[in-house]
Amino acid sequence: MANEKEWFQWERQATVHPIIMCMEDWAGPMKKEYGRPWPTTVLIYNNDLVGWYNKWDELLDYGQYLIDKFINKQNKLEVEIKKLAEELDNYFDQLEGMDLRNMDDEKLLQIYNKFREKWTSWFVPGGLVEPIGHQGEKILQKKLAGCNDASKIISLITTTGRESFSKRELRELMRVLAAKLAGENIDQKLEIHAKKYHWLHNNYFTTEVLDNQFFLNELKLLGQKYADPKKELEKMEKEQKQTEIEKQKTIDELEFGPNERDLIELLDFFAWYQDYRKEYIMKLLHYLDLVLTEIGARKKIPLKEMKYCLPGEIEEILTSKFDRNKLKERMKRFLFYWDAESGKIEFGSGQFSIDLEKKIFHAIRHEDEIVEVSGMVANRGIVKGRARITMSAKEAGDIQKGEILVTSMTTPDFVTAMKRAAAIVTNEGGVLCHAAVVSRELGVPCIVGTRIATKVFKTGDLIEVDGNLGVVRRIER
Repeated sequence: MANEKEWFQWERQATVHPIIMCMEDWAGPMKKEYGRPWPTTVLIYNNDLVGWYNKWDELLDYGQYLIDKFINKQNKLEVEIKKLAEELDNYFDQLEGMDLRNMDDEKLLQIYNKFREKWTSWFVPGGLVEPIGHQGEKILQKKLAGCNDASKIISLITTTGRESFSKRELRELMRVLAAKLAGENIDQKLEIHAKKYHWLHNNYFTTEVLDNQFFLNELKLLGQKYADPKKELEKMEKEQKQTEIEKQKTIDELEFGPNERDLIELLDFFAWYQDYRKEYIMKLLHYLDLVLTEIGARKKIPLKEMKYCLPGEIEEILTSKFDRNKLKERMKRFLFYWDAESGKIEFGSGQFSIDLEKKIFHAIRHEDEIVEVSGMVANRGIVKGRARITMSAKEAGDIQKGEILVTSMTTPDFVTAMKRAAAIVTNEGGVLCHAAVVSRELGVPCIVGTRIATKVFKTGDLIEVDGNLGVVRRIER
């Protein structure tokens, strides 16, 4: 009988095509590059939600293998990653100059296959992030076992000194606001900003091109919040430096040896890399949708359906040898299973997916009587507020000031909601996850890794987030 403690679980809105591309890269090319593939994985789609499952023991064992492989080698890895990012930027410029509509089917297939290669180049090293982050956190927890403030200490010493792209975008928009308040014409600055950050709301479910008007509205909200943006920018920089000082002081006081210090440096790097990885994923998703839209338009298949095809089916679709009913079945229910030991992949829809799920594990159930859950402190503070439970970044965007965002895990398209939330609670994630990194930058209390928060609490519940103890409790339903 499976239970939530045995499995790492990731759940949110997503379509089949991009997630399966990721999984295929982690199953095959990742093994070739690093000697071992990603651990056995189960993906279960129910309508627009996907659940991603890995056995914790396998994921942590893989994390230790990768830590041993990359400890003290992060500088070399960073050079390689930034080179890949530069290549992607050049490739994006090439795509911008292409007229997909006037290409023949053969040429369009070549464009897709080239895109698939670029996707693989980015995702193979991207698969290092989660295993290293989770296992690194476990090592630190064991090292600090018995320490009263262990959770707070781990949160602090794994806070990266590098700026996330969300904070970078905020800082640059604040400068535009400062220019506006100084009487400058900001039309060109706003256009440049929109072109640079149009992808901020993209995710594995949908993409959106944010325009000048969107950022103008964001500018108005910033103006209401900050009367003196220059002063606020100085405050942000000062707080970052203070955090670095406090972090180093804590490490010194703990008298960590070389091994622990090396691990902390590795985790600092991967906290940055996780954010950097997502920045380019969001850009890749924009161009993936452009290509899939054109392929679908030729066969009268809407983009929403196209995003439920598998990468290997693109050629069949272009040659009209594909049964479109498969897509409609997958949109209802779909299961993908990768067995790392045997190298076997199984997938299917309908009853096949139900039977395979039962074979792999039993459904996990949670009791309504649970009123309190615990997790990892990502950022300190105590807040009471009404819960807003959602797996959708779009729905999360409607969160009201003072509400507490409760979700499976956040991604960059959740940032707009995170800025408004009084606190953030997630089922999954560790000290290096997106919610942890952004909550620290925003100064918002945050607890991650509760496993079951979205199942225990309901929208409208009055809850208390105790970011000092790592506990979320329901006060009133």
